[in-house]
Amino acid sequence: MKPINFNLIILLTLLTAACGNDDTAPEALSENDIQGEWFLSELNASEPVDLNNDNITNLDLTQETNCFDGMTIDFESDAYEFTYPKIDFTGDNSDELVCSDTLNTGTYSLENGTLTATTFIDGSVSTESVSLELSNNELKFTITSSQVNEYLDLENTSNENSDLEFLEFVFNK
Repeated sequence: MKPINFNLIILLTLLTAACGNDDTAPEALSENDIQGEWFLSELNASEPVDLNNDNITNLDLTQETNCFDGMTIDFESDAYEFTYPKIDFTGDNSDELVCSDTLNTGTYSLENGTLTATTFIDGSVSTESVSLELSNNELKFTITSSQVNEYLDLENTSNENSDLEFLEFVFNK
């Protein structure tokens, strides 16, 4: 199986944003609202998975492996750094995980609740957009089944976790 590429996932995470105020109508997010370093606290799947093959399934993938422990996004004024795990499924039937942290950098803009991120990866450029939710110090975004399959390369594998419909990322400051 190919390694999981979380670059697009992060880019998608950064692209669309919405913020609510308890007393008034929602206010548009600004780049100042998301600046700073964000740490992954949850990575929720549409279906329970067993990444570590202990016969216990979880919706939150952070409970299945420590591969996501170092996953962060650091937004500066118009640039960002994204640290994410590169995950390879190895062994018989792709049943073992090998992971290593990877750093990608790029630029972003936030306009009308949409986060657009441009990432520089191995000499190429990728631009993606996502919808963000921001509440207190929690930044959230979801990617769809087609994005999950494209970026996790689950379509061409015998891995039992290949039927995920979405992944929801939750980051905290």
